[in-house]
Amino acid sequence: MYPGLRPSGTPKFIVAAAGPVAVFDPPSAKEPTSYTPAHAVVLDAESGRVLHTITAPPGIFSSWSAVAAAPDDRTFVIGGTTGPGAGFAFYTVHLDDQGRPGTARKVLAPLPTADRNSPDGELTFALSPDGRRLAYTSTASGGVTVVDIVTGMGRTWADPGSWVHGLGWAKDGRRLWLRMAETLKVLDTTRPGAPLAQAARPVTTLPNAFDGVVTPDDQAVIVFNGSRIERRPLSGGAARTLARLDSSADGLGGLTLDGSGRFALYTQGWRIHRVDLSTGRTASFPVPTGKRQGKGDAPGVAW
Repeated sequence: MYPGLRPSGTPKFIVAAAGPVAVFDPPSAKEPTSYTPAHAVVLDAESGRVLHTITAPPGIFSSWSAVAAAPDDRTFVIGGTTGPGAGFAFYTVHLDDQGRPGTARKVLAPLPTADRNSPDGELTFALSPDGRRLAYTSTASGGVTVVDIVTGMGRTWADPGSWVHGLGWAKDGRRLWLRMAETLKVLDTTRPGAPLAQAARPVTTLPNAFDGVVTPDDQAVIVFNGSRIERRPLSGGAARTLARLDSSADGLGGLTLDGSGRFALYTQGWRIHRVDLSTGRTASFPVPTGKRQGKGDAPGVAW
């Protein structure tokens, strides 16, 4: 779709997308009476200043709920539910060099099932390095699906009993890294669809770690370990601490790397943190919440 995508260097933009917040009226009501609308926003990656808003198109229930990026820091896919307990829909958005979003274009892909216990469910997805293919999984359906975002053609590696906690494309744009519990696995997407348990090959274990993300050069995995961010070589060897967190590890999530692998991004509660992994220097800023006042789940973020 955008051929020849390359890492952008120091990222300029962050896209943050928060899910709907249930409103109970009266407060004693057992079921939500409505959900607050919340649009995705484009932020300046240095200051956290809001640059632009990405409005959810018709058909998205209440708001966006998750986001993924290609390495160029300009090409994004944003997902949201089409209704309570219904399926997800995906849209591509391309930013210009000032961060202005173009028209959101719907991805022609089968809708993964939403978690009926939550309006925005649990959805994990990743955009390929060339911005052409989308890999996704949901807690309700299990397994992994890969689709061409232009044609909608794709395949599924089914495994209803599995839970893929994290997805990431390898440098070759062919293999997928899968984080499943404490195991990092790799899936060759050129192979025919098959049960995920048979198709995905274990690579290494990730004890005492969460939110593991493989570096763009496929050489190591970046993880949270307590109050540290560590680099663990995939070939074996000792882990190396890259940065220490300023506060407790409670509420950490959404760890992602920029296209070069030098910078990490994560959320803690309703704050966004960016880390220069070469120096360990960390900066943070609050997520702009508008009238939401930090209610509901923390937003998804990507760059």
